[in-house]
Amino acid sequence: MSLNTTTTSFEDLPHEMSVNIFLRLPVKSLIRSTSVNKKWYSLISNPNFVSSQIKHAISHTHDNAVLIIPPIISHQNYCSLVEAQTGSVIENYEIPFKTKSNSLKLIASVNGLVLLTDLHACYGSRDLYLWNPCVKRHLVLVSTCFKTLLNNRDRWYFIVGFGFNEASNDYRVVRIVYNMKGFEDVAPRVEIYSMKKHTWRKLKDIVVPRIGMEYGTYVEGRYYWLETKVRTEGEGRKDVWILSFDFDTEVFGEIKVPDEVSSCIGLSDTHNLMEFEGSLSLCVSGKQGRKKDTSRTYAIWLMRHENGENSWTLRFRAVLEKFGFPMNITKSGTLILESYPFGVLEVSKILSCNLNTIQYKDLGICKRGGEEVSQFLVAPCVVDTSFAESLVMFEGGKSLLKYAQ
Repeated sequence: MSLNTTTTSFEDLPHEMSVNIFLRLPVKSLIRSTSVNKKWYSLISNPNFVSSQIKHAISHTHDNAVLIIPPIISHQNYCSLVEAQTGSVIENYEIPFKTKSNSLKLIASVNGLVLLTDLHACYGSRDLYLWNPCVKRHLVLVSTCFKTLLNNRDRWYFIVGFGFNEASNDYRVVRIVYNMKGFEDVAPRVEIYSMKKHTWRKLKDIVVPRIGMEYGTYVEGRYYWLETKVRTEGEGRKDVWILSFDFDTEVFGEIKVPDEVSSCIGLSDTHNLMEFEGSLSLCVSGKQGRKKDTSRTYAIWLMRHENGENSWTLRFRAVLEKFGFPMNITKSGTLILESYPFGVLEVSKILSCNLNTIQYKDLGICKRGGEEVSQFLVAPCVVDTSFAESLVMFEGGKSLLKYAQ
């Protein structure tokens, strides 16, 4: 009596099952897999698979991971993905390019793709760097529809946003070019970069309110910039409003911030736009009273958009003993702060604070002092709490296999 034995291989699996297995692999393993055979290469390089991989990666990202980007890359030429509560380093990503002033500022991170610019006033928002750390590819965006204007910093300034157009599966950069105050009243110019087409194009007949803040955040198809102005009544407070850009409709909008939120921001308070619980959020940090008291009140407001109306809800308010600039917040509710020793602005360290337990952790990463740092005191380190491994910008080919070793 003999037994008939049969063997099966990965190739015998149904296509859907093969895709589900590949979706669970890290990016490095996926890149290695493209060299196994033509079938695997074709599957992993397929745009539909890349889109599915991004969605799977986003839904399975570490809820407490933060990507820390150094402001001065001559001191540190890599970004670190760190577990916020333990401080353990998950991955270091070497920065493959140089900026003109050896400094970096994050515009936004979308689906594992990071848009960075220079901190220096002469190059910021003009020189742009699109980078996927996981596949180790980057693009330097040096072209523009407004070359003459971008070369004249004395007369023009620029605001940049980054986002995703879902309808065309395209990553896009929006740049607004404003005429400086004091010159003739000239309407702002707007251009859009398409990563899919690798081109810039002008937006015509666009109404754009004037804004001076360069820092913002991307949430669910829109980029937001926060603008504050000191109240003329002398109340020691600021008026607050938000400029938005919709990457699907390519329309700008203004969002009024209720008085109960605006009144939280005093002249000496720090504030930052973030994404939390899938919504745009505003974090405000204010002093407690006594001059030498390092504790601060931190309030986090969430904006909800329902039935065409925006509403704001106070999500968190507490007094924290550790003083620091609110940088970002993780999905699980860990606030990331950049803390300065009393009276020493050139040196800082990054702390995390679990808002449920009010426990702090020094993440072991700091900004050191020196002449280079002193130029950028007003610019803190930046962290991203939505970074996910993805195949965006992966175009196949053996040349990329060395990065997966």
